Amino acid sequence: MEESQEPIESLVKKEAAPQRDPIVSRSMSAIIFICVLLLMLSTGWALYDEGFGQRPWKPMQQEFVKRYTRYLRSIRNTAGKSETEVKETPEYQQLNDEANASLDKVKADIAEKDKRVSAIQAKLDAVTEPFQNQRGKIVVITFKLETARKTASGKASTKAS
Repeated sequence: MEESQEPIESLVKKEAAPQRDPIVSRSMSAIIFICVLLLMLSTGWALYDEGFGQRPWKPMQQEFVKRYTRYLRSIRNTAGKSETEVKETPEYQQLNDEANASLDKVKADIAEKDKRVSAIQAKLDAVTEPFQNQRGKIVVITFKLETARKTASGKASTKAS
């Protein structure tokens, strides 16, 4: 039996010729440049559209500001005079006196209610801090119990397996 010295072709794995990879075989700079250019154009269009295209009322607003500023400047001198004229009228004086009289009537009630509110607030302040401290301690104890149960059940499950 004579064996040939040739390697057995069926046992040797031949590697296929590498396929042409477009990322490795050619430059991507042209594609990237086109994408960047398109992004810049769309950004410019979006800024233009936001600033001018979608806001046709901007010139109207500017016109309103000019006219209203002109109007306010024209009435500036008479504005203070009209207030003093109103305060000097007998109707205003009568309403002002009635308002002051009503306020004087309820001042005692207001003072009494303010005292009650102050007393309640003092009691509330005395209770709030200890209550919060006790509530915090309860939360800590609850957390410790929950974590102890979880660790105990975790240990029991690992011992069982």
